[in-house]
Amino acid sequence: MTIEETEGDATDTPSIPAATACSDAHDYTNGANLSSDEPNITVAKGFFAAQHCGELDDAFAAYVHPDFRFVVSCTCNDELRAAIPWAGYEHRGREGYQRLTALLFSEYELLACETTRFTGADNQVFVEGHFRMRHRETAKIADSDFLARLEMRNGKIASGQFYENTAAVAAARRTD
Repeated sequence: MTIEETEGDATDTPSIPAATACSDAHDYTNGANLSSDEPNITVAKGFFAAQHCGELDDAFAAYVHPDFRFVVSCTCNDELRAAIPWAGYEHRGREGYQRLTALLFSEYELLACETTRFTGADNQVFVEGHFRMRHRETAKIADSDFLARLEMRNGKIASGQFYENTAAVAAARRTD
């Protein structure tokens, strides 16, 4: 099942508050020395840094393969899809990425997001980190560690899967 099969329209480009450390619109690494990293890790770091700076379109254009596929959690869980509108679906290409981020950031304000480790393994990069978000309606906080598994092809992110505390994200959406 893909996200395109759901109802509703969230194709507007989302807005994420730009981090104050992102002064140069094209240096998403905040001056970090990436020369010692393997190329796939450099791409993953650039992608996450660009997103952190609120440059979602630039992140996609610079670091993501056109045939991009991305899943939050898994595509096999109807309960998950009912609890979190962007989770449990395969997001495809630039439009899928835009829809995913529009859905997420229309509901949540990103309070903090930190990547703590990038690990390369052949054509994969694993990214560990932590995020904290506030739901815009309920004001409840979703606080979670995360792990992203990225598949690399031709120096770009071709696909990925994002693992998080989906129970915390779903709980922050509930009004009860």
